[in-house]
Amino acid sequence: MARYATSFEEYVDIIASESPHALILDWWRRLNLAINEYLKTRGLPLKSKEDVLASDPNVGLEVAMQIRELRQLRNAIAHKETKPISPDEAAQYARKALDFIWLLAT
Repeated sequence: MARYATSFEEYVDIIASESPHALILDWWRRLNLAINEYLKTRGLPLKSKEDVLASDPNVGLEVAMQIRELRQLRNAIAHKETKPISPDEAAQYARKALDFIWLLAT
């Protein structure tokens, strides 16, 4: 019988255990969409997104650096041969991405 997630934590638990790489790719896509929306609604440039976020007082350098780290991991997974990712690492990634999405949405 199929198991369906009814919450963020259930979703992350299911996908992280089944395909941790897919969870990271999924949550980068969600975060990237939130970043684009944040920049568009404020009339900020979409080029050099992390630099723009770093100079934005609502986001700041530290958050922009953490977003850069998430992007770099996503890019490594999408474009290079990488080491295995544990379900816990993937779940932590998804939680960080969700935290940043909420930050950008407020």
